Amino acid sequence: MKNPQILFALLAILISSCTSTRKPLPIENGVAKTMAEYRKANISNLEYHLNFDIPEAREEAISGTNKISFDLLSTDQDLQIDFRENAGLLHKVVCNGKSSNFRFEAEHLIIPKGELVSGKNQIDIEFTAGSTSLNRNDEFLYTLFVPDRARTAFPCFDQPNLKAKFQLELRVPKSWKAMANGKIESVKEETDKNHYKFLTTKELPTYLFSFVAGKFETITRERNGHQHTMYHRETDQDKLDNNTDEIFRLLFQSLDWLEEYTDIPYPFTKYDIVVIPSFQYGGMEHTGATLYNDSKMFLDKDATQTSLLGRANLIAHETAHMWFGDLVTMKWFDQVWLKEVFANFLADKITNPSFPDMNHKLKFKMAHFPSSYSIDRTSGANSINQVLPNLKDAGTVYGSIIYHKSPIVMDMLEKITGEEGLQKGLRTYLKSYAYGNASWEDLIGILDEGTASNLKQWSNVWVNKAGRANITTEIITENDRIAELKLTQSDANGNAGTWSQDLNLILGYADKTVNLPVKFNQTQVIIPNAKGLRLPDYIIPNGSGNAYGFFKMDEKTKQFLLTDIHKIKDDLQRGIAWINLYENLREGEVEGKDFLLATEQQLSKEKNTLILARMLSYMRSVYWLNLSAEERKQLGSHLEESLWIRLNQEKDMGNKSSLYSAFSNIAESPERLKQLYQVWKEEIAIGGFSLSETKATALACNLAIKMPGKANEIVSIQIERIKNPDRKKKMQFIAPALSADVQIRKEFFASLLKAENREIERWVLDALQYLHHPLREKEALTYLPQNLDLLQEIQITGDIFFPYNWLSACYGGHQSKEAGKITRKFLEERPDYPENLKLKILQAADLVLRKEQGKR
Repeated sequence: MKNPQILFALLAILISSCTSTRKPLPIENGVAKTMAEYRKANISNLEYHLNFDIPEAREEAISGTNKISFDLLSTDQDLQIDFRENAGLLHKVVCNGKSSNFRFEAEHLIIPKGELVSGKNQIDIEFTAGSTSLNRNDEFLYTLFVPDRARTAFPCFDQPNLKAKFQLELRVPKSWKAMANGKIESVKEETDKNHYKFLTTKELPTYLFSFVAGKFETITRERNGHQHTMYHRETDQDKLDNNTDEIFRLLFQSLDWLEEYTDIPYPFTKYDIVVIPSFQYGGMEHTGATLYNDSKMFLDKDATQTSLLGRANLIAHETAHMWFGDLVTMKWFDQVWLKEVFANFLADKITNPSFPDMNHKLKFKMAHFPSSYSIDRTSGANSINQVLPNLKDAGTVYGSIIYHKSPIVMDMLEKITGEEGLQKGLRTYLKSYAYGNASWEDLIGILDEGTASNLKQWSNVWVNKAGRANITTEIITENDRIAELKLTQSDANGNAGTWSQDLNLILGYADKTVNLPVKFNQTQVIIPNAKGLRLPDYIIPNGSGNAYGFFKMDEKTKQFLLTDIHKIKDDLQRGIAWINLYENLREGEVEGKDFLLATEQQLSKEKNTLILARMLSYMRSVYWLNLSAEERKQLGSHLEESLWIRLNQEKDMGNKSSLYSAFSNIAESPERLKQLYQVWKEEIAIGGFSLSETKATALACNLAIKMPGKANEIVSIQIERIKNPDRKKKMQFIAPALSADVQIRKEFFASLLKAENREIERWVLDALQYLHHPLREKEALTYLPQNLDLLQEIQITGDIFFPYNWLSACYGGHQSKEAGKITRKFLEERPDYPENLKLKILQAADLVLRKEQGKR
């Protein structure tokens, strides 16, 4: 049938006859999946024409209009339009040219079905914008609508699989600039404002719709005839001079690489970036208007290799989203990881050429495995694929599993399909679903056609199952030779493991290493090639870095790594050994004191930058969370001395920066604190290492806690030193958390219980970390019950990472049984507590819950 209008009418009649007895859809808070599926089946050709009038004063309301046009297949149901605000903000609703007899219920503007028609509909709404996700500051604002927050600002169909074209108009103060997803069509001067009109976008989901307005400076560069603009508020000219060219280089490198890899030119009309002070995330991939955190982009002159690599990966990650997430979007947020896995996995590939001297297998290992293990070792571990009946809970699916375990799993998949096979499959996937939606199952269906492996069965274990395999090594000896070498896998509860993966078992000797490939696809496997070999000094079951799990060490291996890990000459294997050793510590197989002494012993020996950074990170964690105050007193001075010596001897400025951060973090002795105080006062320097404003501010906060007698002096002077207005406001905000006065700290904590005082989340999290510093653990225990009580509200009022980050900031300084008891009591008294938030608590509180159970 060639006439689409006749076909559309017949479909409408068919659906109407099939659904004439359909029960009304339930009306519930949030965006229920059942309701969203109905809308997806019935709504098409969706467009929004939005207008916002933005006043300069942040406390004044923003008025708006929204013209929603769409084709409707069936009129058997009232139409629910999402708006998570009160009904009083809706001023006028017109449906198809007539005033609507709408009602408002459970966060929805509801249009009666009698006002709708099969075919073209138009709904015009006048409203006051909600402020929850407009991130209004004194001199700027920016939208952040992921995952379901567009409905907090304007009425819409807030679901990822109802993509729409957006046309936007903004009226902003004359001293402000504005930018959005689309190109600027025109700017017209009015009496006291500028009126921006933006060109209509390609099809986008609501969570990617975005605009930014405020007092920004701009820098523009050109690539292949297209201009790309960076909006920023940085006032430090040295930082701009040191970073701008590299930011654009990384951006253009990412665009070039992705166009080549996908065989698809950049799929949208423009690509600009905005660098936001204290932005909640590292970045957010708004189509053509990507937002970045200023501290991740404008780095210090002596930035560490880790920071430089982090920035490169961040820019590559967000740019990859233009294809993976923006061009092709997941159908529902239960598979939000589908966009994140490609962004992270491909970012690692994109950044490799920028670091030619780096061991990229080691980089991948260090970037993803520790973060993923930090969740998978806990009783709150979640699978990559998650269940999500309602988008109001979508924020809780985010975390280290989707950002770090999924790239590990994708690396496994690439080894099954081959690099060329995966690339070919991804090209097909992108071209098949361009400007639409797709699922993991759609991709697996494409890839399955090109491989003999059963990818669906493989996916069921690695994508749908939570946790990690616990893998043990058992050796039976005979005349100092291996009679039998056996590997056994189980889950966290001791049940037989079902993970299938390839291992490269490394047997280490003084004169050589033996590599034994193992296909580990059953509960137990005996390694026949090991029979008759000499007993090794150590065993690394995951020696090539691609295997995933907890590898419990035998006693001989453990002792070797604690004393002689530097004798492992291969950087990748030594890096893996450090991760395995730390995981054995966290699982109670290694004492904190022994681990710390081993780390200190290796400080002077480790030359690899990535491994050194990981060692120092582990050192800081173990020092504060695995040692008692008495043990810190016994070991601290010697550890400070070792760090001080390596710091002053180090030639590489990036390594020196990492060593300085570790040294200043753990220093407690009066002598070293006096030294750091003199460094902060700029009376002495540390071996050619100078403090940037960022490092000086961090040091001031550190010293204020450790030297309470000087806290007021240090904080007030540092506030005066800070020149950038945004960073000065941040320091003023967190100052009460640094106070030596307990009452001031308590009053500040009480202020955080009010949502309006938690608007700038990065500031709040930094302040919480200071309130819960290990040196204040006894006082911080009194805050912990209220921290937990507030979590459900935090989920509603905060952005996607805020609930877990809130918990991490609260638990980050605790190691006591008392903290575990408070947590256990909280959960036991609330048997019906939301499962998704319960898992977040179990993840963040893992250490103290183990302590409460008598585990070390």
